This record gives sequence, structure tokens and C-alpha cells, in this order.
Amino acid sequence: MISRLLPASGVLVATIVLTAFACQPVNPDETWDSWEFEGFRVVSFVPEDPVGLVYFFHGSGGSAAFVSRIETTEMINELTSRGYGFVATESTLRAGTRRWAVSDPSLVTNPDLARLTRLHAAMTTVTDVTATTPILGVGMSNGARMVTLFGQSFADAGYPVAAIAPYAGRVADPVTAAGGLTVPSFFVINVNDQIVDNAAILTNYEDAVANRTPAVLTTKYEEPLRAMRFTRIPAIDESEAQAVRQAFEATGVWDATGDRIVDIEPAIKLLSQVDLPTSVRSERGAIRSQAQALLGLHQFTALYKSPLADFFDDQLL
Repeated sequence: MISRLLPASGVLVATIVLTAFACQPVNPDETWDSWEFEGFRVVSFVPEDPVGLVYFFHGSGGSAAFVSRIETTEMINELTSRGYGFVATESTLRAGTRRWAVSDPSLVTNPDLARLTRLHAAMTTVTDVTATTPILGVGMSNGARMVTLFGQSFADAGYPVAAIAPYAGRVADPVTAAGGLTVPSFFVINVNDQIVDNAAILTNYEDAVANRTPAVLTTKYEEPLRAMRFTRIPAIDESEAQAVRQAFEATGVWDATGDRIVDIEPAIKLLSQVDLPTSVRSERGAIRSQAQALLGLHQFTALYKSPLADFFDDQLL
């Protein structure tokens, strides 16, 4: 852990800093189940006698496929290696913004929370999850607000909620209005987040600490542009990854050493102008997500998979 200033805040924050990613392709370590519950897609894996069940919540416009992305899959691999199971479904709203309902804390009248109670009951019926298995959660953006609402509402209702991890998103308003989080929380902000106000998340973290709630705040800083970032995408080999790196360098955002050489706002605009090699254009979405993550933009990251899993483990003791 080292201390750094949170940009534009002047506040000193203890931050976990990791700088290296494995360059091996990221695939699920376990065989996941894909099924439907009440007409909504569910993706899950539960080992025998799980140490906990982690719910994953997508961001705006997302779906249960959130868990199939490179960063999320790597996070899940870390958790399943420690004995956790996971489950992901999707928001009831399947048109327009496809967002979770985060304004109503009721497990009865909020359609998302109500369905999650029924889904959890189903998990206790068809898997090794029991009524006493610790519940945890990870959410990104709108899913971050949802994981705070889910975690606090379920905990208030007596469910065994152990911890949550809101990524790049603030605490849901009903939770704040009711006095703030009492559920242990692992907050992650992205240093150049162009969508969410990091100062608001910092306030949420400070409120949790003031409540004597176990909480950690981590900052995802920028990383240099490296070809190995793109070999994490299973369909891209090392030579193609080098070509992808060169294509990004050609935008003028990075120099030959991989350091960003333009301001972040024009860098964001130039990302959409990259001319990718023909052989990898089918992976454009995954490549763009990797580029956004290394710039510290509004993107989920697995960089803190071990500290997060450690934090979850600590809450089970």
C-alpha cells in the first residue's frame, strides 16, 4: 500500500498499486452454467460447499454477459480458485438503458430486488448454497449502485451478507438516505473516469469509515501501452497483439515507449479512430475495453482481484 493524492480532491488516500498483468489468454477456469430464471438469463458456478456466493451486477446497457468479459472472467477465476461460487443475472429493464432499479430498497416492490430474493432461494434449492452461505457482491457503474442497494437491503432483511465491491459507481441514494453502508465495502475508482464523479465515491467511502464499516478505497491508475495487454484476449496471438499496439501508437496518444503523450480528453476521442488490423476487428469491443482500462477510464478492471478476494476472505472470518 502507498499513499497518493486523489486527483482534484487534495485528499490523501491509501491505494493498492499493482502494475503487471499476466499475458496468458483469459478463459474461465471452471465450466459455467448458463440458464434462465423467470425469463432472464443467469450465468453461475457453484462448487461443493462454497465459502460464499458472489453476485455480479452489470452496468447500464449490460446483461448477464458482463461476466464473460476479460476483466470479469479473470476476477471470477480468482474467486473460484478460493472456493467461492458466483451468479449473475440481468436487470428487469431490458429496453433502453437496461439499468437496475436503484431507487427502491424494498425486497417486495423493487422488481430487481424481489427477483433476486427468488433467485437466491432457487440457488439454495439447486446448488450447495445454503441459507447460511455468506453472500457477497461485485457491481460496475450502475451495477455498483445496485450492489450497494442489494447488499444493504439483503443485510437489513437478515440475509448473511459478508461484503460488497462497488466499482466505478456511487452508493445508491436510498442507502445514503438511510444512514449509509453498514456492509463491508471494497470501493474502486478509475483515475480518469469520464462518466462517474470520483469525489462522490470518495464521500461514500468516507461515510462508510465514519460509520465504522470496514472499507477500502483503491484507485486504478494508468498503465503504459503494452502488447501483452491484448494477448489476454483469447482470439489474439502475440504477433497480432504487437500489431494492435502499433495501431494504438499510430493514433498519437502514446509514444514508442507506451507512455501517453496527449491530454486525456483528446486521448479518449482518438481511441475511436484507431485503425485495427483486419484480422482482429471482430475483437474490437474487447480491444477497446482493454485500452480504456489501461487509461484508467470508466471500465471494470481485474487488477485488484487478489486484494479484493483477500478483503472478501477477511470478512468471512
